[in-house]
Amino acid sequence: MEWNENTTTNEKAEITFLNYLETRKQEGEFHFTFSAASHNEAAGVNHDSECITLIDGETNTAITVWCKSHPDSMYPVADDKTDGAKLGRALQRAFGGSNWVDVFANACASGGKLSLTKNAYEASPTGYAWLWSITA
Repeated sequence: MEWNENTTTNEKAEITFLNYLETRKQEGEFHFTFSAASHNEAAGVNHDSECITLIDGETNTAITVWCKSHPDSMYPVADDKTDGAKLGRALQRAFGGSNWVDVFANACASGGKLSLTKNAYEASPTGYAWLWSITA
């Protein structure tokens, strides 16, 4: 699988952020191995959004997934249906924990692999749904 790289680079950590949406669109799936995970409750230009970032320390690559729908989005969705919410639930299923601090601490302690795959889902208007799964 070829990675689609976003040109955004964090100069301090020299991390390249990958465009998981573009890869998912081109390949029909997306896989990412990570060694650390973080949750930022004050993300975005106005610090009024939140995101989850998965980082692969070996390749210095990362993905960031937004937890709240952008107010000017062409296709707004409820906050519990965003990619960030789906990723958060996948992390919680894989790593457990009594709160989000525990979930992210557990994810950082062992790392894991994100798999984002297209699955048949007849109830969806498109006939499919994206399955977010994490293996530790």
